[in-house]
Amino acid sequence: MTELLNIWFMIISLLIIFNFPINFFIFEKKFNELNLTYSDSLLINTILISNFLFVTSFFSLNLNYLFNILIFCSIVLIFKNFKDYLSLFKKKFIISVVFLIIFYSMSVQIAHNGYLEWDGMAHWIIKAKVFFAGGSYEDLKNVPFNYYPHLGSYIWAFFWDNNFMKYEYLGRIFFIFIFLLTTFSIISRFSQKLNVIEQIIIVTIVTYILKNFYLFGGYQEYLVFFSFFCFSYFLLYFNQNYTLYKRNIFPEIITIFIVNMMVWSKQEGFFYGIILSIIFLVYSKRKLIFKSAYFFLFLLIISLFVYIKIYYFDALKFNDQIINNEITKNFDIVYLSNKIFLISKYFIITFFKYPYWILIIYSFILLKKNTDYFQKNTFFIPSFLIMICFVFAIFLQTPIDLNFLLPVTLNRIVFAISGLYLILPIEYYLSLKQKLVI
Repeated sequence: MTELLNIWFMIISLLIIFNFPINFFIFEKKFNELNLTYSDSLLINTILISNFLFVTSFFSLNLNYLFNILIFCSIVLIFKNFKDYLSLFKKKFIISVVFLIIFYSMSVQIAHNGYLEWDGMAHWIIKAKVFFAGGSYEDLKNVPFNYYPHLGSYIWAFFWDNNFMKYEYLGRIFFIFIFLLTTFSIISRFSQKLNVIEQIIIVTIVTYILKNFYLFGGYQEYLVFFSFFCFSYFLLYFNQNYTLYKRNIFPEIITIFIVNMMVWSKQEGFFYGIILSIIFLVYSKRKLIFKSAYFFLFLLIISLFVYIKIYYFDALKFNDQIINNEITKNFDIVYLSNKIFLISKYFIITFFKYPYWILIIYSFILLKKNTDYFQKNTFFIPSFLIMICFVFAIFLQTPIDLNFLLPVTLNRIVFAISGLYLILPIEYYLSLKQKLVI
């Protein structure tokens, strides 16, 4: 019973903390023209607090003090707008209850299983233990694979240290939170076009298809998945509401924080951050002055990443050297063709392993064929092609045996990237619904 209550404590703590620093109701009153939803504010707050925790990870700070400060600030804002929160809860009562039921059920499942998977044990929890013990980023020098990004491990340690029973799995409930925040944000944005039954059906199906308790076993894919989703979600929204944001730098600030999260989540996040920044600079409907500001911020983020890696670990390291002998081998057409065939085979297998990709591809084709959706939202197709090429480049460049590597890594990479296109099946459903109504 105590353990179950502690799970509820962690769930409620997460829901409280991420109502800060942007309180939706205060923000709505002062900037109602920006037309953000409550879910939008939770997404933005999660991005901002994750970046705040990234900064604090470089100092030996008491995690309990940090937690109490965030909780206190958020509670003050919640009580200041208590009637508004109560009104919103009543208005969204059914979907809120569904969210809490799914959240609690998934958290209990993690508590029941408890164990960590291979990478969780070999890499990520080791870093989390350093932070849990009161260490800082500098203390990672002496751990295995110290050059791996650390943001997910620090957030894991942060919530691990801030529960009554100090069970590590309670820190991983954060990853469930960002996953559900992702899936529920879709229906929140389209709540005007979907009735309650449709919302429940959609969110249940999407959550069921995309949940993977294996990945909750210490892996960082849900953090990358969340970052991809936020980038796509907000770029889509900012482009569609260009006139609301054309005179402020809000889109650039949100995007650069998303990219920073991506860069410090996993090794490939460094390259994802570069790709997403190129997409933003090319396909966002922004004035040149704002794009220039973003480019400067991006260079600052990347330079800081490289400087920190060199300062603490003497080099910018990845598992494989970017330039290696494998590249020379690829000049052999037969050798290269065999590798491309093998990668393609496991791509297809992965698509069936994660059926949501079938929905994404199906929606992709029909939206392209039957609507002008991609003429209005031009970044989807180029980003898809770039991501496919990037994944192929990863495996064509590595000297590790692909028969061993592909089955254990490609599915996680492809899953994480799906966050970028999560919204497409919903968009297709709405376009189909509109046609049927007409």
